[in-house]
Amino acid sequence: MGALDGFYTTLSRARATFGEGVPATGEEFDGSARLREMEAAVKAAAPDDRWQGSAADAYAAKNEKHAATYGRLADLDKRMGAEVTNSAAVVAAGRHSLDSLSNWVSDMDTSIPRDQSGDRMRLILAAKGIGQINDVIQQSTDDMDAIARRIEDIRKQYDEIAGKEEGAQALDHPLGNPPPVDPLEEIKRKYQVDEDPDGALDWEPGWPWNHLTSPKHVTATEARILDSLAPWELQDLNQTKEAAEVESKVRFPPQNGANDTADNHTDAFRHAYWNALMTQRFGEQWTRDFAEAHERLPGNPATAEAMDLYNNEVGRNIAMANPDATPAELADLVEQAVNRGDTVVVAPNSDGEKLAWSNTVPEGEAGTTSKSTVPGQAPNPAGAGPGGVYDPGQPGGYGTSAGGY
Repeated sequence: MGALDGFYTTLSRARATFGEGVPATGEEFDGSARLREMEAAVKAAAPDDRWQGSAADAYAAKNEKHAATYGRLADLDKRMGAEVTNSAAVVAAGRHSLDSLSNWVSDMDTSIPRDQSGDRMRLILAAKGIGQINDVIQQSTDDMDAIARRIEDIRKQYDEIAGKEEGAQALDHPLGNPPPVDPLEEIKRKYQVDEDPDGALDWEPGWPWNHLTSPKHVTATEARILDSLAPWELQDLNQTKEAAEVESKVRFPPQNGANDTADNHTDAFRHAYWNALMTQRFGEQWTRDFAEAHERLPGNPATAEAMDLYNNEVGRNIAMANPDATPAELADLVEQAVNRGDTVVVAPNSDGEKLAWSNTVPEGEAGTTSKSTVPGQAPNPAGAGPGGVYDPGQPGGYGTSAGGY
């Protein structure tokens, strides 16, 4: 057995304690960026001057607590990610130290004579090397212990936050678990935009096209979007709107007179199909910006606004999932969505305050939206120009079962 065999055996075992492969850093454990976004979103949802009173104060207090919780979680996630990165650095440093020690012993071994005196020198070298291995292991252990203590402190703070949240929920619901969230109520709350700060106006295209159309009452943001379109793009936009209006009456004929086209299945189809057609022609981001601007009229009833914005999104999603569909195929898919209950209508017997899935209300029995409004949030427009991966690039040609457009 060679004089250095004991060193290399100890080195191999020590090296194995540091594992194989690249140690994972804390990036995958650090969700602080997403938590900061959630904190900002919650803060942005605080009630403004348009909503006052005890209910608004209670909502604001809870809103502030939730934002603070997201902020603390973001801080803890950041610290946790840093400690995981620190542990990876300890592993890397330990491996590097052992590799350097191995190279040093190997270099020293080659310089020692191959005789009896050299064997004694190698025994001394082996003992020194094993001592340095122990030093590396001890240093790594101390560093890992310190990291473990800090992680334990972070874990306790996570538990503290969780305990406070559970306690707050227990105070809010002393008789047991909080009631489940009604998805339809959540849609009505979530799918709201604020009123256009620049108001509304009667818009018409520039000369000479203004002589061919009548002014349209739109929001100021919607008007700016329309002003940015070329004449042929305006023509396409108008064709998609007309196609959706006509096709909605073919697929879901008004049940209570020719003008019964709001808050019901006809309305749900029209919004979803129009957004699907616009998504194919102008791209999803542009269509979303335009559809949200379209709903920012002053005094827009909350139930109708949520219904329209939600059904708009359903239509855009259908178009994105079926980029090669013809207009008629899109109409079939939207009709199926309405019949399947993927869209919403105003619920009957609710004073116009509630939504219902479209497959739970017979045609002709949807309710009529109330005039009540709720505060909405300012949209976050993508600022995309018309066009995109779903833009077929061909103006006109919106043929459906109702005719050619």
